[in-house]
Amino acid sequence: MAVHFFLRRAHRVIAVLFLLSIPPAGYFSFSAAGGEVSPVVYLPLLPLLGLILTGGYLLIDPWVKRFQARWIT
Repeated sequence: MAVHFFLRRAHRVIAVLFLLSIPPAGYFSFSAAGGEVSPVVYLPLLPLLGLILTGGYLLIDPWVKRFQARWIT
């Protein structure tokens, strides 16, 4: 249960970080002059990866527990 609680809280914190990283990335992507892309544009990708991993686990975890409860016991 501790892992589930930790991942749920981490998912929320990562979501806030993702939301805070979107405006700077948008600003630098639209203010690029001469076709140069700033590295700041790629800033939201790291929190997005964290959201995908933690969200995938939180989504699949109840299904795995139901499967284990039905077939293992």
